[in-house]
Amino acid sequence: MQIDKLNWAILTELQKDARMAVKDIAKTVGLSSPAVSERIQKLEDLGIIKGYTTKINIEALGYPLGVIISIKVRYGQTQNFMDFIKTVPEIFECYQLTGRDCMQMKGYVKNPSHLQNLNSRLAAYGEMTTSLVLSSVISDNVLDGEMPFSN
Repeated sequence: MQIDKLNWAILTELQKDARMAVKDIAKTVGLSSPAVSERIQKLEDLGIIKGYTTKINIEALGYPLGVIISIKVRYGQTQNFMDFIKTVPEIFECYQLTGRDCMQMKGYVKNPSHLQNLNSRLAAYGEMTTSLVLSSVISDNVLDGEMPFSN
């Protein structure tokens, strides 16, 4: 399936609001509802659309401090760390990287003592750098057909 301008338009609308009604997407992109439904199904079947999620306001749940933590995992501890980090509820994302710090994580904590507790648990695996998130410059960026790699 080719990702043409209409498919990109559908993907753009779904990224903005995954609960948007098919009839509203159809009106926006200039297709019939059945045509949009068929295209969405094909995009799902091809794995281009991986799923639909709910965005949660983590601050409203009592976790106002966002943190970015980089860690240089001790030699021979990488697999142990990767197994462990999957069990840490404060961590929402973890990436294995090239460079000095081999892992970078994004998480949320309630307060400074909660952060201290989190850092103590992570420090067993290596040398860390922790930063508090002051604000988000880009979040929920929408991938559209204007990307340099598109047709």
